[in-house]
Parts: sequence; structure tokens; C-alpha cells
Amino acid sequence: MKKTFTTEVSESRVVEISINGDLLELQIEELSQSLQEATEVIQSAFINFQEKLNILVDLSNFSGNYVVESLVLMVKFSSETKQYVKKTAIYGASDKDKMAVEMISALSDRSDLKTFTTKEEALEWLKAS
Repeated sequence: MKKTFTTEVSESRVVEISINGDLLELQIEELSQSLQEATEVIQSAFINFQEKLNILVDLSNFSGNYVVESLVLMVKFSSETKQYVKKTAIYGASDKDKMAVEMISALSDRSDLKTFTTKEEALEWLKAS
């Protein structure tokens, strides 16, 4: 079974996050643990690379089904990691998902999040200074 939330650092120093399936009550504990692990990955990469990071978020396998508690966890994660992040590009989001991203961005006081249709568009924006 595919994990609901995965995080890895690519060779090009981009932190890649993937959200898969649902973020319902059954996934809250896993999401909470995964967000803590992602925070540690981001902090470690920031220390290792000595620079703010680009984040690439893949929502193409996200069902769009979520509970409010999952959004609260995402806002907390976004707030706690913003000091380490240069830009965050999100792709594969439905219109409903984009509204949730805008809400997370506003509630965590982040102006560096942008949504894209394709991974290629998202990476191009991240590479631009």
C-alpha cells in the first residue's frame, strides 16, 4: 500500500513531497507522523545545503477527500517550515485542492506557494530566481 505522505530530497536539492489517497480520520495519525518526519528532512537539508529550499508538492494522486484536522496539521507544518523554504510549487491539484492550498498559504502567512497544472511547469518556476 502506498504511503499517504512521502518526502525525499532529490539530487537537484529539491524537497519532493507527495500526498496520495485520502486525508480522512483514518489517516490523521499517519499524516501527523509524516509531517513531523518531513519537518526533520527539511531542517536537515537546510543545514546541509546552507540555503533555503525549494519544495515540490505532488497532488496528482491525492483524492481530494480530507477532514478539517488534516488542514490544521498542514497549516502547522507550513508555518513551522517557512523559515527554511525559498519557494513551494504544487502540481496536480484540482480546483477544490487549489482552494485548500490558498487557505493553508493564507493561514500560515506564506506568499511563496504557487500551484501548477504540470510537474514541468512547477519545476520551471522553482528554477527561476
